[in-house]
Amino acid sequence: MVQPSKSYTVAELFCGCGGFSHGFWRTGRFQTVLGNDVKKFALKTFEKNHSHGEHVPATILGDIRDVPDRKIKALITAKGIETLDCLIGGPPCQGFSQMRRTEARKDSEIVSFGGYNKLDQDPRNDLVLRFLEVAAALNPKVVVIENVPQFLSHYHDGKKGGIAQQVEEILIEMGYKVSCGILNAADYGVPQLRQRAVIVASRLGPLTLPVQTHGDPELLAGWNGQPWVTVQDAISDLPYDAPLHESLGGSKGGYTKKADNAFAKLMRTSKQFAYNHITRSYQRQVIEIIKEMRQGETWDDASARLQKRYEKLVANAVASGETEKQARKRLEAEGRIIPVFYKRYYWSAYTRLAWDRPALTITANANFLGSGRFTHPEMNRGITIREAARLQSFDDSFTFHTSDDEKRATDNLGVGLDMIGEAVPPLLARAIGNTVAVHLDEHI
Repeated sequence: MVQPSKSYTVAELFCGCGGFSHGFWRTGRFQTVLGNDVKKFALKTFEKNHSHGEHVPATILGDIRDVPDRKIKALITAKGIETLDCLIGGPPCQGFSQMRRTEARKDSEIVSFGGYNKLDQDPRNDLVLRFLEVAAALNPKVVVIENVPQFLSHYHDGKKGGIAQQVEEILIEMGYKVSCGILNAADYGVPQLRQRAVIVASRLGPLTLPVQTHGDPELLAGWNGQPWVTVQDAISDLPYDAPLHESLGGSKGGYTKKADNAFAKLMRTSKQFAYNHITRSYQRQVIEIIKEMRQGETWDDASARLQKRYEKLVANAVASGETEKQARKRLEAEGRIIPVFYKRYYWSAYTRLAWDRPALTITANANFLGSGRFTHPEMNRGITIREAARLQSFDDSFTFHTSDDEKRATDNLGVGLDMIGEAVPPLLARAIGNTVAVHLDEHI
């Protein structure tokens, strides 16, 4: 007789909309019991998407540095939990954060641990330190920290990797076995090239990082893994003509076609067409720029290609009797020369996604097309909230709540893209969660 899988508990600090804990939940092995964040709509999104029947997570809105350990412990205990199974989070390393010794810092259980003073002296590590203090107070079986790749290489006290090293030292002194590494979300079925530093620590014994399941199709020879999931796999079944606003009950357009690949089928968890598939209006100058961009092309490549075309136009006009100055002025007025392409920008500014590759990193600035590769492969618009969510591997039943106005509750593009860009991709989190669940099974 097959024994039912044991369910475990997970709490998330700095949760944002909750991509990290959502991935753990999608393993089928974890219930999310607590989330904390400073952003109102992100935490509202977390709560609504992590409430399943009688299981409703406790939430703490505000800076975790201002929340006493006893309050956090009380919220966990109130759910009948004697020992938390897993604490997860991505504490920001903010170079300009200010140390605030509030009640939350009093009687910290890690004050006596070696390395505390070194961490405490650097204000950039304040939120990392607070995460470790909460870990010490809750004493979970497993701790998982996610951060930018530079977290493992940042210089601190004159040493490369100093911050991560000191975090590891503190966790070891707290009784944990620690492993760390850099994971690429694309290697775990996320249609996005997104590298993240991950630290896993367990009081029960050594815990390893998840095994890669996907890879660059150009490098798969001799390996039985799956090819990276592409942008086309991820979003081509969504309507190309996204509306500016959506009606209550979800967008009207429905899916463009049947899900024809494993990823699209995995995403279609909604009984109706998903919310958040909305776009925005763009300034004429922005439309003029992105109209000229080809799939996967860099800004420098596009500029070089267009400048070559422009110079031919100018040369032909000069040959017909105009001065160069006259020709340029006329061609610009006619829209045949776009002056911005003579400027230097970040290499991926205004660039289009390529159908046949994973997306580049989706960031919190995805609402601004000049900030990176956030333009639809074919349409002259940026990606919608739902398309960004798909590229982060959020399934379609995960709804992003972006406003207090019920009529506009799900279509504030800037708020939605901000929380998506800051999230841990759920499929990457699921891979980590599966590894943690197996580890707990083996030791409990």
